[in-house]
Amino acid sequence: MTNPTLRRPRGFTLIEVLVVIAIVSLLISLLLPAIQAAREAARRTQCCNNVKQLVLALHNYVDVNLMLPPGHLETGIEGGNPTAHHQIGWLTYLLPFVEQENLYRQIPFDSINLAVNATTNAAFLPIAAVDVPLFVCPSDPISRPASATAPGNYFGNQGINCLCQFNTCSGVFGHSTFTKLAWITDGTSTTIAISETLKGDNNVATLRDNYISTSSTAANAQDVTTCQSLPANASDRALSWFGGQPQYNMFSTNRPPDDPLFDCRAPSYGCTNFAARSAHGGAVNAGMCDGSVHFIADIIDLATYQALGTRDSGEMVTDF
Repeated sequence: MTNPTLRRPRGFTLIEVLVVIAIVSLLISLLLPAIQAAREAARRTQCCNNVKQLVLALHNYVDVNLMLPPGHLETGIEGGNPTAHHQIGWLTYLLPFVEQENLYRQIPFDSINLAVNATTNAAFLPIAAVDVPLFVCPSDPISRPASATAPGNYFGNQGINCLCQFNTCSGVFGHSTFTKLAWITDGTSTTIAISETLKGDNNVATLRDNYISTSSTAANAQDVTTCQSLPANASDRALSWFGGQPQYNMFSTNRPPDDPLFDCRAPSYGCTNFAARSAHGGAVNAGMCDGSVHFIADIIDLATYQALGTRDSGEMVTDF
């Protein structure tokens, strides 16, 4: 005779299983944003550290060379083909000061070719193709695009104008500029040296941080609104830390960070009008000429931001 007190254990009903699944899903949905926020905070901190290391490397460069490196070294002949002028960029000159001296020693500097720029010079490509983690912001969602050269998320400040082909940049970097710290009379703590940009994905069809590149000699990137009626037809932003055209190494402070207008590159003065940009959301990391790093909000007063971009215009900036 079966003992009536011995019964088989009862399993979960379908309704109970669904309730448990719903509770677990709710917990995950609540925790996931916090996890993502924590990860982005860590990435932003790493980006801030990258900027810090780069501005300290700039100071070490100055200790040895008595001046800042050029945005990129203008090696072409005045009046010649401007696309062949642009060669070694400022990040390349910092290699010995960011524990990359072995890479720097491999650069064939005697192979500068005035017929092509640095990114299409076969002699430079083995070096330009090397990924340098310090030069890349971990928050940028675009991995290395299909490109012969390795990207870099950090640009030099050319100031509020883009007449840099003639060494008249109001910032600290330009075409063949060699700025001394003594020339930064507005104060090194209130003058931006470098900031962030977003990598292009090398695919104009995606409209992912594309910019407008015009061959019209009437176009002037100094006034970025002149480009806005044209299609966004280029997406090679920041695809070469090594050097080459200004879309690989310089940004402008005449517009606020993450400006909604398309950036512009025009042949007049060989200039670009690129805003600082980041994937951090609402702000960019900026390294000042004194070695400090600030997280500058997109909503910063434009006049204040423009003052931070000039080296010797006499503006007084007390808070930003």
